[in-house]
Amino acid sequence: MGMSFINWVGFVMLVLALLFNEAFLGITAWYELHIGAILAGVVWLVVGAALSMWPSPRDQRA
Repeated sequence: MGMSFINWVGFVMLVLALLFNEAFLGITAWYELHIGAILAGVVWLVVGAALSMWPSPRDQRA
């Protein structure tokens, strides 16, 4: 079971989300953020998780 390009993109998105969290949320408080930034962050995490778990066409499990 290998990782395809799509899986790597999702993994990189999740790592970047962790780095963005430390960079931006570490210096600002939650109540100072706009609802748009929070929604964008949630969408980013959902897309990253979905791509990292995307099934590979090379996976032959039944």
